[in-house]
Amino acid sequence: MITTFEEKIEILREKFFPSPSQANVNDIAESFISLTVSFNSRITEDEVKQTIRRIKADKASSASDISNRALQASLAELISVLTSLFNACVTHKYHSKQFKKTQTIVLRKSKKSDYIDSKTY
Repeated sequence: MITTFEEKIEILREKFFPSPSQANVNDIAESFISLTVSFNSRITEDEVKQTIRRIKADKASSASDISNRALQASLAELISVLTSLFNACVTHKYHSKQFKKTQTIVLRKSKKSDYIDSKTY
């Protein structure tokens, strides 16, 4: 029986972030694996427009606090700058800290009788 907050945290951590299992590669013959990935495509203005139009208007990233509605309203003025910026990030293999952050929020499923079981979240 789970009695402490720390035990609950550990159970949820194991459920949502399990340790990766090792793949059995004994049956794979020797081969060459390239560690580089070629990316010859450039991000287009149309791709940036489509992406910005798809995001929910009344949200903002926690990093910049620029609302998506503001981005959508100023898209005509920003499109070439944003497209150039995104392509420069790809070219120089730069990814900002904000793209590397993630936040997991665990929500309880409704109408469950027992929240001890990690599957009820």
